[in-house]
Amino acid sequence: MTEWLMLHQREATWAVVGLAIIVGGFWYYERSQSIKAQRAETAYFQARQTAGGQADAALQKVVNRYEGTTAGTQAALTLAQSLYDQKKYKEGIDVLKKAESKSSGDFKPSIYVLEAAGHEQLKDFVAASDDYKRAAQATRFPYDKAEYQATAARDLMAAGKTAEAKAIWTDLAKDESGPMAAEARVRLGELDAKPMKI
Repeated sequence: MTEWLMLHQREATWAVVGLAIIVGGFWYYERSQSIKAQRAETAYFQARQTAGGQADAALQKVVNRYEGTTAGTQAALTLAQSLYDQKKYKEGIDVLKKAESKSSGDFKPSIYVLEAAGHEQLKDFVAASDDYKRAAQATRFPYDKAEYQATAARDLMAAGKTAEAKAIWTDLAKDESGPMAAEARVRLGELDAKPMKI
């Protein structure tokens, strides 16, 4: 080994330097991400404490500056809810659409459900249904998945898309021990019922 190192001293030196640069770069990246996350959390909590009409502007700054962090996503959810409270549903949905691409997987269901709520307020039940379907795919909790699927089916029924709603209710009814099975059977009965001729 010593003989090999003597013959290849230059290559070994460069390998050690290269390894040190990689390790140092990784440490620096992890450290900067940690500092960014801490600053984002602080900014988010300060924005939430801001009073009156300044709160939305403060939250928007957190969303823009810390996009992709946990606090940035939380700020987007809070800002969207605030906009909904002001009946600015389209603006709230826009905030969520921007946040969804960079948010972590754990936040995706919440983002999709809040987008769906905005679409429901705009009476766009097909879009709301699509959002609930995406939430059902994104969640890792079976109960939530079934609940989101059921809500998607309800929105499809409200939109007059009975065939699509029936397909979802049929799937939910197949799982007899599932949380939405009883409602699914009732809804299927409603959809299959034919009005009596008088």
